Amino acid sequence: MRLIHVATMLDFERGADKWRRVDRSKEILRGFYGPALAEKEYAILSHCWGVAERGEKEVSFQDMEQLVATNKKRKEMRRRTGYKKIIDTCQQARKDGLEWVWVDTCCIDKTSSSELSEAINSMYQWYANANQCYAYIHDATRDSWLYRDEKGIIYSSCRWFTRGWTLQELVAPKIVHFFDTKWERIGDKTQLASDLSQLTRIPEHVLRWGLHSGRPSVAQIMSWAADRVTTREEDRAYSLLGLLGVHMPMLYGEGKNAFRRLQLEIIRSSNDQSIFAWGRERHTGWSDSFLADDPSCFRECSNVVSLSPSEFTRALSGDTIAKDVLDQIPAERLRTFTVTNDGIQIWLPTATLGPCAEVKLACSDHSRWNIYRSNDLKTMNLVLSESGCRRFFGGQIPKLGPMDFKQHFLPYKDAPQNPTTFMFELDCLTLPICGFVQCSIEPEGVEVKDGSVILSKDSDFAAITYVHEEHRDLLFSGSPLLLRSRYCLYHFSLQATRVARGAAPAHSRPGEII
Repeated sequence: MRLIHVATMLDFERGADKWRRVDRSKEILRGFYGPALAEKEYAILSHCWGVAERGEKEVSFQDMEQLVATNKKRKEMRRRTGYKKIIDTCQQARKDGLEWVWVDTCCIDKTSSSELSEAINSMYQWYANANQCYAYIHDATRDSWLYRDEKGIIYSSCRWFTRGWTLQELVAPKIVHFFDTKWERIGDKTQLASDLSQLTRIPEHVLRWGLHSGRPSVAQIMSWAADRVTTREEDRAYSLLGLLGVHMPMLYGEGKNAFRRLQLEIIRSSNDQSIFAWGRERHTGWSDSFLADDPSCFRECSNVVSLSPSEFTRALSGDTIAKDVLDQIPAERLRTFTVTNDGIQIWLPTATLGPCAEVKLACSDHSRWNIYRSNDLKTMNLVLSESGCRRFFGGQIPKLGPMDFKQHFLPYKDAPQNPTTFMFELDCLTLPICGFVQCSIEPEGVEVKDGSVILSKDSDFAAITYVHEEHRDLLFSGSPLLLRSRYCLYHFSLQATRVARGAAPAHSRPGEII
């Protein structure tokens, strides 16, 4: 870990400000490792990088090496917004009696891929070990950084709360002091825990006492990052490494595959099934992969807790799975799931209906009394086939009795060979003969042409309303015939429903295909 020596940096700044001769023999940056690093007390800066298009320029490691080299370079560098942040950080550290500071912009040689990878994998621990963390809110004053609406809900327009990297910088340190654009102190993390919790969805006890005060589930941690952004797509995954307790190499250029690799690393080191609880806000569509594309898929998971094997079995016992069956399940099937070349191997309580299945996961919304029932458990909908299974969203599998504990291989790679749209042919020839005419199509954008409707992965439902000519005037009083179609992973359903008496031909029955 490379640190800035506070006294040397401030001496240099004073000398440069007074046009004194600079002592080039002094080192501003010094590296420490192992026991030598463990002995150091230091402050660490949390901030948003400047936007170059706005004239906001940071100071890099290479810039710092040249700081004492030439007067021309020095003058330009001292005008940068990033340089002022370094000086302000050093001045605050000196007030707090600290000899060293760490600033990410200039303490990491980003031209070295190995050093960058080591820094990213170590950064959570560096923030956790810091004696003081200074969170610089560059775009607000102490009176404007948070505000409440008329309902008492807290909001902030500060960029710091939207960035991916600042999430771990808020959670990891024991002490975080917030400073506004003028470097005036706003307060610390403990004092502001209640407001920060409402703003960030991070539980108050985590902000006060850290992750180990009550280990959050994987889904919960992912939900904190759901609305945060990073400049590089891969950093949405890399910025979560420390929070989730995993390590992996950096491969910039891999795009969204970084988040998939992150989830696979979590599965290899954890048995937390909440990693599959994503997609709760989705009501249509399907996925070839059981791993999420990015943290936004976990947005609705801020209250999801992971259950221990004993909590899971207690929730399942009774009407879900008979107790004598649960007692015979090997304990390792409740504790483990593994990544194989054929998918993620896992045993789950399963209710099947034809090719469809509903499985229950060992996670639930938080219970105040830590008592969980079968109906509280999070579920996934599957479509099973000889080639594997896929996940679909929306709908509910009818309960046909006790569930079985079954093995599944959940795919974690997309299947690009599958088509994304399908033409669904409607056999509605008798409708015009019986006096029905097409009235409306829902949702907007679905097109019916030549007796066919096209459904897709993202638009898998169509509702086509027909009305009898004799009852056209009664359309808005509840007389139409509703034709509903649902595409779900190669399995189709078509149902014509008589909404009001007298709206369908005499020979038809509610629920009968016409």
